[in-house]
Amino acid sequence: MRTLAAVAVSLVVGGCAGQPVGGGDGVGSAPLRGFGVQVDQAVSDRLPMVHLRTCGAWGCHEQDVPLSISGPTSAAPCGTGSRSADSACGPVHLPGPGPGYGYAPVPGLTQDAVTVTVTTPRGAPLRLDTRVRVQPRLVCPGAAPSPRSSPCAGGAPQAQLRIAADGTVHQSG
Repeated sequence: MRTLAAVAVSLVVGGCAGQPVGGGDGVGSAPLRGFGVQVDQAVSDRLPMVHLRTCGAWGCHEQDVPLSISGPTSAAPCGTGSRSADSACGPVHLPGPGPGYGYAPVPGLTQDAVTVTVTTPRGAPLRLDTRVRVQPRLVCPGAAPSPRSSPCAGGAPQAQLRIAADGTVHQSG
């Protein structure tokens, strides 16, 4: 159940790599430059927004990042037929909050390491004030993040931040 939910969130957040810039049909689209933010299901309903301050050799960029919550999912068993009874036929949405996600575009982001400070607004149900060192990776159009030494035309640096149930923040993926 958690695996399917994690896959769904990864597709939503990780799907930023294939989003067209300025609209379009996705053909020849460029990846977005910035951070995906994933929030553990245990605290997603307590984090409606985070504030990111990203600083690198190019300067600093600050922004509020609204976070959305995806509903938890599970694999639906197949009915009678040619498939085995324990195979999954599709996702089923369960009641209650699931993991959270958001995206923070950072126009000046490069592949050089940056420092990201993650805070929450005053009065937020969960207080965060954490600084983390992040190493962005190049994302090529229609491909997964690649090692620093593999350039591609139209690629952009990205990174994934994960906010764990205990409030810690780290780079994931």
